[in-house]
Amino acid sequence: MMGSPTPPATKRTKRSEDDDDSNTELVSINGCFFDDDFRDRFKTAWQSRESIAGTNYQLKQEPFQLAVFQQFLQEDVKRADATKRLEAEFSTVDWKRKQMDLYEFYQTNDLCSLKRDYLQAFYTVLKEQMMPLVEELTGIKLTHVSASCSMYNAGDYLLVHDDLLSDRRIAYVFYLSPWDCHREWREKDGGALELFKADGNQLPVFPVTDKIYPHNNQLVLFRVCEKSFHQVGEVTTFEYPRLTINGWFHGPAATTSLAQSVGKAKSNNVSQAPSIIIDTHYISPRKIDIELAEWINDVYLVDEVKQNVQKKVEMFSEVSLEQFLLIPRFATLLETLCNEPNLEWKIKGPAHLRKYEVLNFKTLPSEASPLGDMYDLFTSKTMFRLLYDYTELDLYGKKAKTPKCAIELQRWERGCYTVLGDSSTYADSTLDLTFYLNAQENVGVITYLVPEADQQQQQPGSSHQNDQPSSSSSYAECYDEDPVLLTLLPKDNVLNVVYRAEGTTKFTKYVSHNTYLERANDSGHAYTYILVCSYKE
Repeated sequence: MMGSPTPPATKRTKRSEDDDDSNTELVSINGCFFDDDFRDRFKTAWQSRESIAGTNYQLKQEPFQLAVFQQFLQEDVKRADATKRLEAEFSTVDWKRKQMDLYEFYQTNDLCSLKRDYLQAFYTVLKEQMMPLVEELTGIKLTHVSASCSMYNAGDYLLVHDDLLSDRRIAYVFYLSPWDCHREWREKDGGALELFKADGNQLPVFPVTDKIYPHNNQLVLFRVCEKSFHQVGEVTTFEYPRLTINGWFHGPAATTSLAQSVGKAKSNNVSQAPSIIIDTHYISPRKIDIELAEWINDVYLVDEVKQNVQKKVEMFSEVSLEQFLLIPRFATLLETLCNEPNLEWKIKGPAHLRKYEVLNFKTLPSEASPLGDMYDLFTSKTMFRLLYDYTELDLYGKKAKTPKCAIELQRWERGCYTVLGDSSTYADSTLDLTFYLNAQENVGVITYLVPEADQQQQQPGSSHQNDQPSSSSSYAECYDEDPVLLTLLPKDNVLNVVYRAEGTTKFTKYVSHNTYLERANDSGHAYTYILVCSYKE
């Protein structure tokens, strides 16, 4: 442990003579972080973007500027067991469950409103000791600090985002894990702060670049910027929760014209991520002769049944057609997916929008292929006509102008997800088809909803926040009524037909690492495959 003296008053924000030292008697920053040599070295490295490390600190420059401070709080006779006392107060506060497309965990109200001795003392230290120090170390003007407590139990997570919103300048996370047998987390426990590189378009890419695991009395802080993409990996241990005090140091925007424009956009809750993330490729119906009776359960080809399907779609905007494909056809498709070794799968991002694998249809053999035949079926003019019969949408016939479709075969396992897209991704009405193969419980659960108005002005990753999503992102707080319109549960050989009206969006729930998956073959993997098609008039 470096140093032991309490930071001198000259290194802190000056307080009035009427103030006492009751807070710093309970909690205080390790004096080594006020040492002149440390401060000079850190400031120089931060400004020159140089990576450095010391006995209990580290400054990283990639994938973005981030510092890790070990033994952050002073621990001496006067302030013994400060982290254990903070943890004890965690059990006395009110927790709110935060649950959305991007996250699942527990959170408290702002720390300033929590009337607990040690938590109040920590908040005071953030304002009076830490904020002036961070301002000095980084050269970034700071005005105030926000803080709350977060708790992640087994299965909780926070997916990729950048923290860019309004006046946030520096994000921080203080870790509490004061249990003697679990002061430092290991890879198998999960819960790491995971960092992502950004590509030339400032979009986060897989795989994870770096991981910082929870460690008792550890503080992590980083500069919030266009490429500060990170996530909290799912907690996988059932032994202890991941406990943090986290938030931001806020300040005025930088004075450069670029920073001013970015700051203005962010203050309006608009992300600067480029629109190229909308990469769905639509094609016109292909003039291929398909004998539907060789593929589809003949009951769904009867005129009376078609009319009944159309009535259900008209009334409920959705219908599920069980045992849609002939059993031999379905079995052949599943057998091919599970056992064909030469299929080309590629992970699909960007990471702040989704993570799953997609099949490259172009690499399928030119000769007869079950998967190629399936592609032909769902992109054929024959299928457009059948969907016209099911829905009366102008996908076929004299009124049809430029019908088109997009098709994707997805491969899902633990850790896969999609999140709500920006408003342009659901500006048009579409007919969605979803078809599961090797369906497994809790893998590929799709939720349709009408997003809250503020979300329609944002792209993912800007409105969602580091360990602290805004209250406007919570279902219960956003809506007087349930915003969820429909939830699709995985089931084999069921064609789910959903008419998604303009303004309606969807996401596919994150697949927990605790999800039980039954192996479909001897490869050791247990994937669920999802055929997703979208049709537009």
